[in-house]
Amino acid sequence: MNNAHFNSKAAGQPVFGTALVRRLLACALIGCAAMSAAHAGPGRRGEPQRQEYSGEADPRQQPRQYDERQQRQDDERANQARAEEQRREAEQQQQSNEGRRNGRMTADERRDLRRQINEAGADLYPNHGRRR
Repeated sequence: MNNAHFNSKAAGQPVFGTALVRRLLACALIGCAAMSAAHAGPGRRGEPQRQEYSGEADPRQQPRQYDERQQRQDDERANQARAEEQRREAEQQQQSNEGRRNGRMTADERRDLRRQINEAGADLYPNHGRRR
């Protein structure tokens, strides 16, 4: 008997069609991707996730935020104080340079300086009488 003209499935071929298996695998893959995306939450890759609260922030985060804010304010105050001190020093330097001339002292200035030095020396080393 010749069975060549019958349209029957051979024993090696699957019962389900390969198209059906492929569709099931594709659906499973899409389902896994959707679950993964839902688990990751909103946001983009590489960005930290933002938590949205209704009302107040997490109480555990408040002390840290306060400390960071206080630290920034302290740093700003210190920088302002340093800048103010530098400005004052520059101003004093400029005023002292305006009052003094560059170059030599006048005769009156030299005489006054000599007198002041002699008075200071007399105060430091008084004459105690002579020894014999």
